[in-house]
Amino acid sequence: MKTLESLLESYNIFEKRSALYYLGRYIKQAEIFENYEKNIFIDGAESNPDEKIKSLTLNMIEHIERAANKKASEFNEDEFYYWMDYIAEIEDNIDNVPNQEIIEKALEELDKFEVPKSKEN
Repeated sequence: MKTLESLLESYNIFEKRSALYYLGRYIKQAEIFENYEKNIFIDGAESNPDEKIKSLTLNMIEHIERAANKKASEFNEDEFYYWMDYIAEIEDNIDNVPNQEIIEKALEELDKFEVPKSKEN
């Protein structure tokens, strides 16, 4: 089974964070969205994510509800906290900081360059 992380692989950091925001918002307010047919993507005057973020969010919602075998509006307290903690963990691991392997490769490449010697008078 795919994981939420694998669904996020091909997206940039902004898209990942945006989709995770709307996913968390959906899970927190699933009953409201269902009962009042509220659009999860309308979140104030400035909220209008592009179709790519909407599609990713809807795919993640579908993934979670399929894995749980129920709608988010039917989650009990333990299920709610399980999924919210999982989303928070994913978001905590999204960053711009390179891992040690990337740093080492970059340093190896930098070592290949020769620094021009300055002329002294």
